[in-house]
Amino acid sequence: MTSLLGIDLGTSSVRAMLMRSDGTRLGLAGRGYDVDIPAPGRAEQQPEMWVARAEEAIREVLGAPGVDAGDIAALSFSGQMHGLVCVDKTGMPLRPAIIWQDQRSKGCIESIYARFGRDRVGGWVQNSIAAGFLVASLVWLKENEPDVYSRIDMVMLPKDYLKYRLSGVVATDYSDAAGSAAFDNAALSWSGELLSALDLDPRLFPPCLPATERVGTVTPEASARTGLSTRTVVVNGGADQCMQGVGNGIVRSGVFSSNIGTGGQVSAIADKPLYDPAFQTNTIAHVIPGRWTLMGATLSAGAAMKWLSQRILAMDGFGEVDALAGAVPAGSGGLVFLPYLVGERTPHLDPDARGMFCGLTLGHGRANLLRSVMEGVAFALRDSLEIILQMGIPCSRMIASGGGANSPVWLQIQADIFNREVVRSLNDEQACLGAAITAGVGAAVYPGFPEACDALVRFDPRTYVPSKDAAARYAEFYAVFHDCYRDNKETFARLAILEDAN
Repeated sequence: MTSLLGIDLGTSSVRAMLMRSDGTRLGLAGRGYDVDIPAPGRAEQQPEMWVARAEEAIREVLGAPGVDAGDIAALSFSGQMHGLVCVDKTGMPLRPAIIWQDQRSKGCIESIYARFGRDRVGGWVQNSIAAGFLVASLVWLKENEPDVYSRIDMVMLPKDYLKYRLSGVVATDYSDAAGSAAFDNAALSWSGELLSALDLDPRLFPPCLPATERVGTVTPEASARTGLSTRTVVVNGGADQCMQGVGNGIVRSGVFSSNIGTGGQVSAIADKPLYDPAFQTNTIAHVIPGRWTLMGATLSAGAAMKWLSQRILAMDGFGEVDALAGAVPAGSGGLVFLPYLVGERTPHLDPDARGMFCGLTLGHGRANLLRSVMEGVAFALRDSLEIILQMGIPCSRMIASGGGANSPVWLQIQADIFNREVVRSLNDEQACLGAAITAGVGAAVYPGFPEACDALVRFDPRTYVPSKDAAARYAEFYAVFHDCYRDNKETFARLAILEDAN
């Protein structure tokens, strides 16, 4: 039977999943890695490290019993969004990739808006420009590392560099291009007006094609490194948020996704390129033709829990985290957490925002801190939910995904804070599944995304129903959560200045 390979290049790991066309999983492998923080507010990764880890994962999957590389009809990709990879004429990276968590370009963004105005820029790309987005990082590079900028032959988004190393083809797709803030989502092309205004050479930007486009086959060199067949078709792929949506069966309007990975996102599908007039969320061309994703993001979701549980409390394993947090009532004993550990995107667009615990007393312990982080992340996600609802997109169902969906306590917290029923997919690798489905659609294994998702996506029969009392209590804490940011915004900016001075 035909098999398909989905590869998800994330922020903390790369994963490869091989499945038969009927959805039977043949193998899953992953390799973890860290984000390099060369200075406060900066976040980088080595593109060649992504390739090495991905190829290790692919070799492991192909080594599973009964797997024949010759049966793999196609492979495709899901990738972390927004990051900047710069390559020279030989196709090799000129410097480490500047990824989505990076905040160094905040001054460049302020200058862009001062020159052209937020509304004008937003009209060009239907989005705001945030720190960590490709176009902002590229402007920073041009101003601060001109020697590197002068040697750039092409800029790529993270998954596109991995695709290039496997196929030899340089291309991106509409969904990932949309996350660069240099893409006109209405015209489905790079924004000539924005690139001209910023004096960026349009020749640096790769061809932009549909996610299901067959861009090539596995090269002999990549075949030798991985064991993949040179007959395997390489399908373009897309942004991880769209791929997670596909892997969760979100292919029709009215269904929302709440994802808690390293960052956190709430997203929904629209049938036209709607965008928030205040530009607090992002509009992203979907991997599904004729659809767009509306997405709000918090930068530290699972990352905030990892920071607290592992770095601060030295805990190992999520079972203990869940047990402790689940023993604390809603509200964490009067403790509120702002998860703005690397600045924040939705709704504040504030790279200077900082994390904080508000309301600490001698009576609080580990359990209160852990639950407060879960609640703070869910409050931040609710901000995105509320904005998308105000844009006229109804929410009939909320599907939870990412590592946070493995926590029953966190799922119930989301249901209570969102005041909506929450379900989770039984597939624990939604982005990989979305990439594999995209490979199948591109290779004509499936007639389209709806048919593939209807056949392959299954949901946990348990539904997390909001508690009326908890929802009412969280509504009060949600107001305090907003006050904590509003009342400390100027203090955060002052701290950022002091931090930059060092």
